[in-house]
Amino acid sequence: MSFERLPSRRNPHQRFPLDKVAVSLMAGLIIAAALLVGLGDHATAKVQKFSWQAYTIGAENTAFVMTFSRPMDPQSVEANLQITPYLPGRVSWAGRRMAYTLDVPVPYGEAYEVRLPEARDRFSSDEDTIQFEPFIGEFQSRDRAIAYIGTQGDEANRLVLVNFSQGGEPVLLTPQDLQVLDFEPYPLGDRILFSAVKTTAALSGQVAANLYSVATGLSPNSPIESFAEEAQISAKPDEAGIIKSILESDQYQNLAFDLSPDGKTVVVQRVNQTDPSDFGPWVVMEGAAPRRLDTEPGGEFLIGPDSQTLLMLQGQGTAVIPFDQANPDETITEPLDFLPEFGRVFDLSRDGSAAAMVNFNQNDPDRRFIETLVLVTSQGEDTEILDATGSVINAQFDPTNRILYALVSELLPGEDYQEQPYLTAIALDEEISPLKLLSLPPQSRVSMDISPDGLAALVAISLPTPNGPTTESTQIVLLPLFETTDQRMTGTPSQTIPQVLPFSGRLPTWLP
Repeated sequence: MSFERLPSRRNPHQRFPLDKVAVSLMAGLIIAAALLVGLGDHATAKVQKFSWQAYTIGAENTAFVMTFSRPMDPQSVEANLQITPYLPGRVSWAGRRMAYTLDVPVPYGEAYEVRLPEARDRFSSDEDTIQFEPFIGEFQSRDRAIAYIGTQGDEANRLVLVNFSQGGEPVLLTPQDLQVLDFEPYPLGDRILFSAVKTTAALSGQVAANLYSVATGLSPNSPIESFAEEAQISAKPDEAGIIKSILESDQYQNLAFDLSPDGKTVVVQRVNQTDPSDFGPWVVMEGAAPRRLDTEPGGEFLIGPDSQTLLMLQGQGTAVIPFDQANPDETITEPLDFLPEFGRVFDLSRDGSAAAMVNFNQNDPDRRFIETLVLVTSQGEDTEILDATGSVINAQFDPTNRILYALVSELLPGEDYQEQPYLTAIALDEEISPLKLLSLPPQSRVSMDISPDGLAALVAISLPTPNGPTTESTQIVLLPLFETTDQRMTGTPSQTIPQVLPFSGRLPTWLP
């Protein structure tokens, strides 16, 4: 008889090496959990990300965001937040993210420091030792800079840049063989779009202008939360004076033009050089061939704040025309809307909610010689805000959309026909009379531009010289618009002392 060997029973007290490791880990985890429950989680809270760190801020940047490593006690953060120089604003929270929205655009030409020396996380008590890593962030606003078309000496008919934040010396951007006719800065100030004719062609009577862009040498370095990220920000901007061709004039003569707020589209009024009846606006988009916008011929025009529509004077009013990018091959582009009573659009608010327009009062016999500045809302409501016995020359919204600055002229009494221009400020939220900021010499040719931060105006004044009516003396005047911070916060400009700048040029314009 044979017997099979039965398996031996396992000793219940015998442990294998893997069991010992598992038990040790479980014991360690239990001890760690007990310590966390008993003593609390005292990991140091800190600012993980500051959205404006080391960036250059423009007027379109309205808020910065702080992201914390832990949920924070809002009151402790807001009580200890320091911004130098001070920027008034409002705080809002979303989880571990705090947004600080500015009440007014950041003043240009400044360096800023944001400090949070201490704060408390949401779960700590008053008896706990505060564990917070102090934070210091830095950013700066864009340089205060202007451009103009020179009128004297080597600057004559050339595009000139003046950067007040970098010494204020004029820099010639275009060569002598180009005579600049008009220009408009790109939205980041790194380039300027301009029209010009060859000097040799101008001397022979040929005035067909080409469109170019020229680099200013300024670096945008704008935060990524703004539209600027999509506007071809380059890590290393072109050197000042680098010129690129945008649109030639071989077959069509290029006339007036406008640049879209996003910097990606140019609309140009063009006329066929051999067929004057072939006249109308053309659209030039980045990366695409120029194409005609098939609509009725018109006059002055302005691209809307959405960069997708065109406001153009047609017939007895203003048409709102879509670019229709999705169907560029359609034979006709119908207007989205038509404003029959208004003959000119001067400016649009940044949010597109209102437009500053002029009514020439041709249908009112008693007011046919009076021009009326009108505020037209996106809902179609219109409000008359100023009558001009001379003419409405220009109007521009301030960055907060609370003030409309108007350059108008009034007819002076007497036998000789004379108009005196003046600059006035109109508070749109208050029922108060317009405030006359600056009276200008009679019969002078004038232009104005409001700074992107809303703190100052540029006014160009051209007067005939004693040498004859064909020569002019052009002054550029810098006019501060506020005397105190309270005036700026409440949107109430004041009369200040203008400063005559040591430059002579046409169309002085602030860089954005």
